[in-house]
Amino acid sequence: EPVQAMDVAERVRRAVAAQPFRFDNRELNLTVSVGVANTHGERQLTTAELLKIADDNLYAAKRAGRNRVVA
Repeated sequence: EPVQAMDVAERVRRAVAAQPFRFDNRELNLTVSVGVANTHGERQLTTAELLKIADDNLYAAKRAGRNRVVA
């Protein structure tokens, strides 16, 4: 389900943002951008098509300001 994929991606994004990361005696705040793709619909997509959609959505998330989920 597309909604479930978005929910999982959003939970991962929030969990990463909420967890401080220590490196070289410094605390860093990490964020995650996620591109989501799914096969929900009339036409089944190939793996290559799904990866292309997810990749395009990832770059759309980054262009929109990062730290977000785009489907």
